[in-house]
Amino acid sequence: MIRPRTKPLGKLPTSIPGLDSILAGGIPELSINIITGPPGSGKTIFTQQILYTNATTEHKALYLVTLSEPSVKLLHYLQKFDFFDPTKVGTAVIYLDIGEIIREQGLKEAVAAIINYVKEYRPALIGIDSFKAIHDLATDPVEVRKFGYDLSVRLTTWGVTAFLVGEYTDEEIKHQPIFAIADGIIRLQNQPLGLHYQRYLDVLKLRGENYFTGLHPFEISQTGIEVYPRIKMLKNLWMNTQVSQQKLSTGIPELDRMLDGGLQHSTATMVAGGAGTGKTLMGLHFIVAGILKGEPGVIVTFQENPQQLKAIALSLGWDLEAMEKQGMLVHMYDSPVELQPDIHAAKVKAVVDRVKARRIMLDSLKDIEIATPNKVRYKDYIYSLVNQLKLQGVTTIVTNEIGELFGPFQLSEHGVSFVVDNVILLRYVELSGRIGRAINIMKVRGAPHSKEIRFFEITSDGISINEVIEAQTGVLTGMPVFNNNYFNDNGFKELLNPSRNIMKILQGVEEMEINELANRTGFTPQDLLHELENLKQQGMVITWEHQKTTYYKATI
Repeated sequence: MIRPRTKPLGKLPTSIPGLDSILAGGIPELSINIITGPPGSGKTIFTQQILYTNATTEHKALYLVTLSEPSVKLLHYLQKFDFFDPTKVGTAVIYLDIGEIIREQGLKEAVAAIINYVKEYRPALIGIDSFKAIHDLATDPVEVRKFGYDLSVRLTTWGVTAFLVGEYTDEEIKHQPIFAIADGIIRLQNQPLGLHYQRYLDVLKLRGENYFTGLHPFEISQTGIEVYPRIKMLKNLWMNTQVSQQKLSTGIPELDRMLDGGLQHSTATMVAGGAGTGKTLMGLHFIVAGILKGEPGVIVTFQENPQQLKAIALSLGWDLEAMEKQGMLVHMYDSPVELQPDIHAAKVKAVVDRVKARRIMLDSLKDIEIATPNKVRYKDYIYSLVNQLKLQGVTTIVTNEIGELFGPFQLSEHGVSFVVDNVILLRYVELSGRIGRAINIMKVRGAPHSKEIRFFEITSDGISINEVIEAQTGVLTGMPVFNNNYFNDNGFKELLNPSRNIMKILQGVEEMEINELANRTGFTPQDLLHELENLKQQGMVITWEHQKTTYYKATI
């Protein structure tokens, strides 16, 4: 007589990283679960990993091979995985071949043989691979349904949690009787993604459980299978969350003043601009400033590899390698060619947790967008990751490349700029035949900030922000329009520092030769000749010879 269970069924942890959270805690005990997917999708590894991580001599696992690969061959390949334990073979994990019984005696005898093995070994877990092969030998659907029902009842009676492995098509999943009987259905897939393939897992059924639906990417490595729950929009983000008023330095003093003291703690800032305007450099300023104050940082890049970024930083006096050795910095670099957003987001969060990062730079959104053909998933990635970082108290800078170097521009495509709290715009400006750079704070959520548009330069010390651009309109389009008095106010603010100083001096005199100009400016004659030649080409300076001496005169 079978006695009814008096305590609720528990959960069997799969011990596959990321999977138990999808399954709401694990596989329900005494359940019949079908593991399905096409050849090469990882079904056997998936099942073996669960068995080996749960099997003990007290709670054995029985693995029955039908008409698939023999157990000797299976064990040969399993030795490559870290979860495989050879000491468990034959004691905690038992392999048996029932293929001959199925072929020669039919389904009824197969059920009897399976139950006899269960009685003999009393396993807590059982796997049948391939269960689909048993179906293929049946000629009558009624026979298949009876076989599945009898097997599930018998296994449940004996307190066994079962995994039935098979290569079923979508149509078979819809119509085969065994799928109605099964308590759980987990499907593994291997889908094309650009020029490569990506593996996905989805739970089609888990009776009585509030599991996480959808396609979850997974990877197979030496450690076995690791699942990355798909990105989802977070609900009730800011319930019971304290808003900090602390301001963090950007590492650029004048930018801090423009931001009324710096970036607010736990916010996200987009630094947008054309190629080469200094977006990555501004992010480096922010990360290094934090590390110098004892705040660990993470840099996530898709174009600048660690060697390139270290060389750039070292030229500015920042030793990123030393910061990494001190445990204050992690640089994550991934090629955008094979980026999978769900996996990447999970890895970023794991690194932030591991180093207890307070600051992070994501460089850049454009690379993530290109690597994510599905733009809905792209928005999910940005929204989920940025807001998760905010909840963890991490202050974020994301860079975004604007394709238009001059003229009208769009801050971001696909509407992701709403995710960030602050927007800093870097633009090229064309002035008197020269290219300069301009900076403007376009948005700071809930806080005052400078509305000025200012010149900035990239020097050997990094970014240096200069005076306000006194143009009437058009600065942020890259083509400013100045008022009539602009060139008469002795400012020459459109020029870079050396040329500006030269013009100020020349405007105050009738004419001047090179050596006197060198004494007045502090520049070498060689440097002056280069700047004066540029000014001549712009029509701002003229020259003439007198007694073998060249004299220079300002034209405006």
